[in-house]
Amino acid sequence: MSERDTYTIIASRSDSWWALTVSGPGLKRSYHTQVKRLEQAEEMARDLVVTMLDVSEIDADFDLTVADDEVATELEATLVTRLAATLVKRRAAEATQATVADLARRGYVHRDIGYLLGMSHQAVGKLLNEVEKEPITSAEDAGARSLALSSFKDMFDRLAMTHGTEALLKSYLLDGAENDPMDLKLDRLRALGERLRHRRRRRLTDA
Repeated sequence: MSERDTYTIIASRSDSWWALTVSGPGLKRSYHTQVKRLEQAEEMARDLVVTMLDVSEIDADFDLTVADDEVATELEATLVTRLAATLVKRRAAEATQATVADLARRGYVHRDIGYLLGMSHQAVGKLLNEVEKEPITSAEDAGARSLALSSFKDMFDRLAMTHGTEALLKSYLLDGAENDPMDLKLDRLRALGERLRHRRRRRLTDA
């Protein structure tokens, strides 16, 4: 099995149960099972696939989607937006730390740095202490500062021109976040974006 193998779980409400339809690599057709709670869906689907493939275990991802198209789109848009917010927060922290370090190196005192960035001088001191724990050369710091600022500015320049979740996906997240060190489950993020765009195209076609 490839590490990138992904099995799809389509969940439908059935009274007080969830009916699951499981499909993916190696399965000759879709298979059905059920669970009481969605948190049990992946384990149940994994057991089903192991049984159908006649293997002891599998190393694969399971992507669950609610069958109700309207609900699925709403959930996925919210997940994407939350991931985007997490990434924005990280970029802001990187840019702030890089700028604080640069201003301190230029001789700015803590209180002046804090005033310019809208933060307390204690917070400035904390950031500088974190920088000192992992010292880097001036050139490396300048490069990190430039990268953080340019990526941060680029993101908001793009967002200023376009709006909505789909704009986030197209303009920054799918391209810029691929090598980000954060564990943001980027493969799932890209998959969500693809499904959102597919649903959008389908709605436009149906209209």
